[in-house]
Amino acid sequence: MHLRWGGLSTRRCSRAGGFTLIELLAVVAVVTILSGSVLGMVRGVHERVAGARAKAELAVLAQAIEAWRGQYGDYPATADGAELYESLTGRRGPQHDALDPPGRTFLEAGRFSLKAPDAAAPGNVLLDPWGQPYHYVYFTRLLGGRLVSGYALFSGGPDGCVKPDDPPVAGATAGEPDLTAPENADNFYSRQ
Repeated sequence: MHLRWGGLSTRRCSRAGGFTLIELLAVVAVVTILSGSVLGMVRGVHERVAGARAKAELAVLAQAIEAWRGQYGDYPATADGAELYESLTGRRGPQHDALDPPGRTFLEAGRFSLKAPDAAAPGNVLLDPWGQPYHYVYFTRLLGGRLVSGYALFSGGPDGCVKPDDPPVAGATAGEPDLTAPENADNFYSRQ
């Protein structure tokens, strides 16, 4: 028996006006799959952009460190990120002394992310694209019977992990990171 309401059958009206539960679930599943794919692509693009930015910033930092060496005859002898930053921005000299007034600036701090918004804030450090401090290791080693100095400059990459005490600061492998260590797998180095 068909009930009539306003001249229409109730069966026809209910089927023509909506979707079944299975149709709705299928649409939700398709939308979920597509959004997951898009988010994965966006995340991949973000990581590639961050990696390219880290490489570019490491190149600029390496140039600033080489300029420091040209000015003072050696690389900044520190393992402290804040002291390195102060050295490259002209506020610390080669004997770890504070310079007042500041000396030559080797780095344009405004082009980098910093721990503190004020570039002149004490204890400020340079941050990589993932918000972690860049790592700087000053080292010395014997080469051909004489002591030479160098440095390793790198980012801990997306995971921010770095093998402890790597690279070594002295000895035959001083300055050479352990590239086989799982913690260093996604690190970015200035000399790669």
